[in-house]
Amino acid sequence: MTIIIYALGTGGDIDPMVGVGIELQRRGHAVTFLSNDYFKPRILAAGLEFVSVGTLEQYHKGNSAEAWERTNHTDNFEHYHAPAFESAFEYVKNLADKNVLVLALGEENGARVAAEKFNIPFVKVILSPNIIFSVYNPPAPMSWAIPKKIPRFIVRFLLRRNRKTRFKVFCNAPHTAEYIATRKRLQCPLIFQTESNAILQIGFFPEWFGMRAKDWPVELKLVGFPLQNRASENMRRELDEFIAQKGAPLIFTSGTGVKDTADLFEEGRKMCEQLHVPGVFVGGNTGAELLKDSALCLHMDYIDFGYALPKALAIIHHGGMGTTAQAIKAGIPQLIRPLKYDQPDNADRIYKLGLGTYVMPEKFKVEQVAPILSNMLQKAKNSKALKHYAADVNNSSAIIYACDLIEQAGKTVGMK
Repeated sequence: MTIIIYALGTGGDIDPMVGVGIELQRRGHAVTFLSNDYFKPRILAAGLEFVSVGTLEQYHKGNSAEAWERTNHTDNFEHYHAPAFESAFEYVKNLADKNVLVLALGEENGARVAAEKFNIPFVKVILSPNIIFSVYNPPAPMSWAIPKKIPRFIVRFLLRRNRKTRFKVFCNAPHTAEYIATRKRLQCPLIFQTESNAILQIGFFPEWFGMRAKDWPVELKLVGFPLQNRASENMRRELDEFIAQKGAPLIFTSGTGVKDTADLFEEGRKMCEQLHVPGVFVGGNTGAELLKDSALCLHMDYIDFGYALPKALAIIHHGGMGTTAQAIKAGIPQLIRPLKYDQPDNADRIYKLGLGTYVMPEKFKVEQVAPILSNMLQKAKNSKALKHYAADVNNSSAIIYACDLIEQAGKTVGMK
């Protein structure tokens, strides 16, 4: 088969799709990756063909410090995702008479829309359960806002109505005007849909993490965490030297999309000093200067979580799916400081599974969080949940399973 993979997002979104592309190519399929120029080096280094659907400027505008503010629901879509629509649409449109299968993250992108319009089979890939609509088990933070005393049938009615209302608001919002106009011009206007026409839907998380609701799509297959990990030998040496001198650390990270880490690093340093525990602080463009004179703290631009987390006491992070999965695999507790997107829901699931807890950013202060961390580290020593779920994740082969399903789906629609 010729397989087109469409993926935008941050590194945690791209890496699993690159892993899928590598495995499909190993099986003899031709793989082309549609993404932003920011990820071109990563995709080419994996040996995959790259087609640009966005510029570096668009990536940085859509992932600026302002775009990552919790109340900002416009910049990431307007400046990053929406501009990629037409390029992806036209590329897939030109393959309509070929033996092609499209894999796409999400639904409202040009690759998926062109596939549906021109009868090209497509597979929908879902990296986190929060984007799956459910009236029975809505994701956090929505679930946090629903009073327990309201009858469930009323909740279901309100959630369905809210879904339609949010769609109308989206269609009429100033930041989506150009996107809506582009779709009309390309004769694929945005319409309200409750079901996907994908020949297959793949969820890259386990059943026990997804906590499948009874109104989820029956064709959705949950394959486990993909656990993609980019190794860095220099990072490993630096980390091992630090641990040899200071001992097992706490790890603090805000995720690849967030560059302003000053608040996280400032409070994190105080926590390390109060608990007398070393800390490794990862990423960010601002905040590293706050650690320079600390005897306990080390800043690193990038960290190989698959290698580093088993050596750590715990991780304090944003709640992105990739980091969350690696922490579960390592069997260490996690304290999540969720900002937006899937992060609050991932944090809620981690808490329900007994694998950690969460603190909202405005409450992430040493006075409140240091005691929580201390208690969490103490309980981790005897945690059966940490051991149980770590064993399950270590025994999974999500990318292999996903590629098996993709090949089977291709055969069902007559592809070779």
